[in-house]
Amino acid sequence: MAKKPNFFNRTTKIKIKLLKTISTTFPAWSILLLLSTSVSAESPSFQEELSQTQPQVADMGEVTPVHQLLDVPPSDWKSQAFQALSDRTLCLGENYQPDERLLTRYEFAAGLQVCLDQINQKYLSDDTSLSEANQALVARFRQEFAQELATLRDRTDNLETRTAQLEDQRFSTTTKLNGEVLFQLGDSFSGDDQSQLFTGYRARLNFDTSFFGEDRLRIRLGARNTGELEEVEDTFMVRLGVDGESDNEIETELSYDFAVGERIQVVTGISSVGADDVAEVLNPLSSSGQGAVSRFARRNPSTLRGPGGSGAGIQYEFSDSVQVAVGYFVDSDDAAAASGERGLFGGSYSAVAQLLIEPIDDLEFAFTYTRTYYREDDVRLMGATGSENANEPFGEDATSANGFGFQANWELSDRFGVGGWFGYTDANQETGNQSATILNGAVIFNFPDLGAEGNEGGIIIGVPPIVTQNDDSEREDERTSLHIEAIYRIQLNDQTIITPGVFVITQPDHSDRDPIWVGTIRTQFRF
Repeated sequence: MAKKPNFFNRTTKIKIKLLKTISTTFPAWSILLLLSTSVSAESPSFQEELSQTQPQVADMGEVTPVHQLLDVPPSDWKSQAFQALSDRTLCLGENYQPDERLLTRYEFAAGLQVCLDQINQKYLSDDTSLSEANQALVARFRQEFAQELATLRDRTDNLETRTAQLEDQRFSTTTKLNGEVLFQLGDSFSGDDQSQLFTGYRARLNFDTSFFGEDRLRIRLGARNTGELEEVEDTFMVRLGVDGESDNEIETELSYDFAVGERIQVVTGISSVGADDVAEVLNPLSSSGQGAVSRFARRNPSTLRGPGGSGAGIQYEFSDSVQVAVGYFVDSDDAAAASGERGLFGGSYSAVAQLLIEPIDDLEFAFTYTRTYYREDDVRLMGATGSENANEPFGEDATSANGFGFQANWELSDRFGVGGWFGYTDANQETGNQSATILNGAVIFNFPDLGAEGNEGGIIIGVPPIVTQNDDSEREDERTSLHIEAIYRIQLNDQTIITPGVFVITQPDHSDRDPIWVGTIRTQFRF
């Protein structure tokens, strides 16, 4: 008769081997497996296997009690007791509503910790004593959730330590860093096309510091390199809103603005401020990074362009609808020079005054007067816009001028606005008796949220600065050119804006020349 196989010993061996495998991961399971193995302690094979397994079980350390692995349902005595404690002590506020879902022990312990902290603060800070029943309940909770509360305290302490470290290592409590990078791709086209497709960039880093909350100290570091089309097309009229180069050097600007009371704002600077920083520009397309792509279409050159860099200005609000602004600005290089012919009062300067009126919501208009002076060999009367005659009506001779400007902007709806400006300039030769009259103007149509929220379209039609009368008749402009421009700003997100634009100069430099077309795509990254 064949001997029956020993199923008892085989099963035992399998379970003990399984115990070896899982004991290091699930200690409690190994004990249950041992208990479920119905074998005789006298079995030689069992004793041998058990003797090999016992040292492994002994090394497992303390086994977590099973009750600490359980969740806390709303029906559990802990949830009900905690609700009662909260109602009696108001440790979680009067409007606390118990969570009706199944909570893990750590979720339950987190709410318990908040409650216990409030109880400690409340009953240690006044003479009210905690009832014996509540004291007993608090003690039981502390004992029941000692492990979870200790873990939460450790995590909180660690978080506070890391937060303190971040505060110690942060850049500044009062300074914010922001920046901008512009990339441009463009070209110009005319009957005698001499230009090529070009690229360019401008980069800026702003360090904005506030000492009192109502002030701002700005230190700006910048660099740029974009082709100057006027050197190719021989007219200022094709200048872009952003052009020129910094010769591989960092350009530094410094300004400080602050409020005096609720109605006065002061603007100061030593290398970056001008008339347009104190006098309002009402053109919604005036931004060099997001608005018009040409230089002329940004603002009125009769009154809002001129010598500047160093100086100060004040804005005063008489009411919510009336504001007055005045300022005095000097060319930065002249302001830094100690020469008697330069300095703060001997160099090229601009003095501006403006009255701004907002009679109704969404309608604004402003009257601006600017007195400018350009020293010899430094004359750019119209801020390098318009014709050559308009910028140098008397050649390189020192020139002064009185500029008068009117500008308006009316937002007729959320999707359409119209505005524009007119400028009149009376120029005078400082070394002689000649005078000249220079005019310019523009009409602006803007279309906010065109196509999508944040986008904007714009059309600018104007006449760049033109000399209509000059005692030196050879420096009067012969023709009248139009500036026609269209842009479409596409806001991809809060940090990225792409603006394609095109403009045409119908009679460059107000002379008998073929039209010049300029097209560009500008991309702005902000951070």
